[in-house]
Amino acid sequence: MKHGTTTAYLQHGCRCDECRSNHARHQKRYRLDRARGVQRRVDAQPLREHVDKLTAAGMSQWDITIAAGWKSRNALADAYRRVNVHPATLARVLAVTAPPASRRNGYVDATGSRRRLQALAVMGWSTRRIARELGNLDPQTYQYIESGRTKTIRRRTAQAITELYDRLWSQQGPSPRSTRVALTKGWVPPLAWDDDEIDDPKASPRSSGWVPKSQRDRQQVVEDFLDTWDHHGGRVDIAAHRLNMTISALDRALHRAKREGAEIEFISMRAAS
Repeated sequence: MKHGTTTAYLQHGCRCDECRSNHARHQKRYRLDRARGVQRRVDAQPLREHVDKLTAAGMSQWDITIAAGWKSRNALADAYRRVNVHPATLARVLAVTAPPASRRNGYVDATGSRRRLQALAVMGWSTRRIARELGNLDPQTYQYIESGRTKTIRRRTAQAITELYDRLWSQQGPSPRSTRVALTKGWVPPLAWDDDEIDDPKASPRSSGWVPKSQRDRQQVVEDFLDTWDHHGGRVDIAAHRLNMTISALDRALHRAKREGAEIEFISMRAAS
């Protein structure tokens, strides 16, 4: 405890001469400011908005704290939580500017990374498998991002997720359970997002027309197969790839559809391939 401070007088109950004198001066300034109409507290919303902008530009809260001239890590967090702050506190935070080029280790908004992980989950890529693909044995980081619990992430983490997404978005993952869980939560596949909108927090997914393999009925398989067959000159491999099926699985589906009365000409998939 430091004597001669308002904290010592009010919070610790110290009544030494130094603390009494400081508290008396503080009360005198308060009454004088009130008489002059000086505003001792202002709305903290501009402070929060500025901190959010700095964070989105790649600065961590510790970077902002140091730039604002504080030594305590809790100073900025305390001001951020308050409804009203001292004008001097607001001024020192508003004076902080983002660096011209954000550092690689700075923080960015996690919206785009969350959407990419959710889309990969729909495609059957679990966070455990994603962690393995990224060389990280702990999937919890990606679980928090995927669920939306983490609002900002390191720039290097966002870049790694983007690169992985660009590589895997069109590939079926090894986990059917991941697809089932993702669809239950209402998550959407990669085709629901445009590349220039997936990072925009205000953007909404569009209907992709994508149906998971487990939920695609035989009539859909037949219709998609015939469409692909017509447009790609009988390329069975293209048809199977578009339907996210192996050639043998497509063969079985067509046989079953024909037995159930589908109006298609019998085609031996193995022979055609």
